[in-house]
Amino acid sequence: MSALLTAVLVLGQVAAPDHAEAEFAKAQQKKWEAFYRTEAASYTISLSGDPTKALKLRPEPVLQWSNPVRGGETNGLVFVWTHQGRVEVVGTVFSHLATDDPQQRFIAHSFHSLSLQPLAAERRESKAWSIQVPGLKPEPIPGAPMPAKSAALRLAQMRDLAREFSAATTSLENVEQELRLLPQPLYRFESESAEAIDGALFTFVTGTDPELMLLLEARPTRDGPAWHFGAGRFTDLALKLRYKEDVLWTYERGLTDNSTTPYLSRRTELRPRVLP
Repeated sequence: MSALLTAVLVLGQVAAPDHAEAEFAKAQQKKWEAFYRTEAASYTISLSGDPTKALKLRPEPVLQWSNPVRGGETNGLVFVWTHQGRVEVVGTVFSHLATDDPQQRFIAHSFHSLSLQPLAAERRESKAWSIQVPGLKPEPIPGAPMPAKSAALRLAQMRDLAREFSAATTSLENVEQELRLLPQPLYRFESESAEAIDGALFTFVTGTDPELMLLLEARPTRDGPAWHFGAGRFTDLALKLRYKEDVLWTYERGLTDNSTTPYLSRRTELRPRVLP
């Protein structure tokens, strides 16, 4: 008999056990999501390590995700950090069951720079990490139309362009799996910076677990604004990104120097599976 069911019987409650279990799970999920928010807010991230160029954490997560394929109650929240409106960092705080003790959960933090500048992060007044390389390299989208003049029409263009992309990952067993594009952007922005006029962040997922980030931006060029894309991984597995039939970006597992990667992922602590 579960501890929860025992408590229900001792207290003389008449709620059905399955309902009580569901309510308990819902309450636990809310506690975990509050914990994820606190963890994200514990970071101060700045451009080039300059405290006067601190990024702004958007207070609401842009995605709540889970991955039933991997099991272990894996779930988390995705957040973005911006500067002058443009999204510069995307990160997730998540947890999963410890394989050797199912009553414990590992907490993990993952970040990918979307910035063209170096980044430095502090956490609770201590240096947390730094990324000394550009987070992505914006490339023109072949054959894309000129960005529309209105924000509403540009958003429609970005959705149409995103649907022309497809992505796949390759497992450790060398099995290729197609990823699913979430149709709505995680985050849409109109930038005040000189780097970008407008943009949106999309993602390809397993379940709802983000595996690849796709940033679409209207960027200024000598010939006027043009649509560009940038890609970033959210996995250690091999990835490919296609536009129509052409592969435009790849990540090969094990071929990246971890000292220069714009993607960071690490476990931070172990916590009890049930939060008080």
